[in-house]
Amino acid sequence: MSAPTNRNTIASAMTSVLQTIDGTGSFTYNLSGTGQVEQLDLDGPPISRVRPYVAFHLGPRQDIRNGAGADLSQYGQTMSVDLVGVVTGGATPGAAVQAANNLEADIIRALHASRTLGSAAVHDLSVSTEIVTGPEVDGRQRDAYVAMTVELFWARI
Repeated sequence: MSAPTNRNTIASAMTSVLQTIDGTGSFTYNLSGTGQVEQLDLDGPPISRVRPYVAFHLGPRQDIRNGAGADLSQYGQTMSVDLVGVVTGGATPGAAVQAANNLEADIIRALHASRTLGSAAVHDLSVSTEIVTGPEVDGRQRDAYVAMTVELFWARI
């Protein structure tokens, strides 16, 4: 029987993958600096004012079986990971949406480039995402947000 993938391993791998977003090549933003990627504690919102910024929370973990009559020693597992990305988006709504779209693309590109999350030995992942912007009534640059859920899949035998 293979050993279960530890939450700490997944958190470390998620941080490493997100920090590969370094502003070079096809990446728009740089998340490789100190304080730009962190695992989020649900006791409160992200406190970093660094931009761009991505926080994630490891959510529920669940065993899945292969249907009626399946060998009970063989099953898979899933885990949901919620991410929030924040980027300074500019003074206009269009600029904010464009900034959030670019951050979303960077995050998805990094995750798809490492679908197994390296040492976490995840078999695959899927991504569901949404962009949110808010008004800045005094004309200052507004933050734009990427809200994302990543579903991780792996097999246990």
